[in-house]
Amino acid sequence: MKIFDMVEKMSLFNRLVEQQRTGTPDMLAERLGISRSTLYSIIDELRSWGADIGYSRANSTFYYKNHVSIDVHLIIKHLDEVDDDEAKKISGGCKIFPSVLFFGRNELTFAPE
Repeated sequence: MKIFDMVEKMSLFNRLVEQQRTGTPDMLAERLGISRSTLYSIIDELRSWGADIGYSRANSTFYYKNHVSIDVHLIIKHLDEVDDDEAKKISGGCKIFPSVLFFGRNELTFAPE
């Protein structure tokens, strides 16, 4: 269930940041059901991926300084519909953020290179 929760939280995070209505860091963390320190870990990770996220004290909201959007989705495929080449790329999961570990892996990629 954790992966579905994370997809939902990241979608909500992105929507609120795009609309510039996140509220204070404490309010956003509470709305996402995470701690404030976890919120900042996620923001730091997104910044390392190129999302320039700022905070406006005047408007009490996070916002994207550059033109980015986070597209978070999950695709489920039946294995009998996957060809052999694609099946070789399937892994058990990954570590997306330092505070969120999926399936015990610690790489940032879903498929081996």
